[in-house]
Amino acid sequence: MGFNKTGFKFFQKYCVSKFGEDTGIKTYQAAENILAKMINEADYKNSKAIKWHMDKNMLPTIAMYLAFKQFKITCERAYDYTSEILQIACKKAQRKNLFLGKIPFGYSLFKLFCKSIITEQYPKEGWNTEWIKYNNEEIHIDFTSCIYMETTRIYNCIELCPLFCANDDITLAAYSPNIIFERSETIGRGQNKCDFHFINGKYRRR
Repeated sequence: MGFNKTGFKFFQKYCVSKFGEDTGIKTYQAAENILAKMINEADYKNSKAIKWHMDKNMLPTIAMYLAFKQFKITCERAYDYTSEILQIACKKAQRKNLFLGKIPFGYSLFKLFCKSIITEQYPKEGWNTEWIKYNNEEIHIDFTSCIYMETTRIYNCIELCPLFCANDDITLAAYSPNIIFERSETIGRGQNKCDFHFINGKYRRR
């Protein structure tokens, strides 16, 4: 599996645009090789959901970052490039969430499927989940462990974890105005938990 099967199909063009044809292709190929090795070694914990998170998001991001650093790019610049790439991908993913933000019954629809989606897409093998509030005004979920942090720690790049947190901020903001996403803490930014608040916009506007 390579980048063409992830949300980063544009990565090769990005490398060429930043570094020129020769260095850009070499950077891309280095990232492809790193990604292939990581996927071969990955522990998916017998979970299809974790495999999806790792193959489509986590491991490609880490592979890009490590490839950038191979070509004598400073850690700061490698971080900035990786952040820029993630934001491009997030903007595309954000569009998929706009629907719930626009339809009048968006919060009710979100609430109807929220528990099953969270259980399926964020399984216990990767996240410790606690449901704090679940009513017509707000859904509040705390995550006290996160496989994104665990994975970046394995590859000695926990500095990337806040970028994954920023992904949520971008993609989930699209639920507005019907669903207001708020969060005051994340594990990736150094706190002890990630507190996800999905607030019914009808009550927030009162």
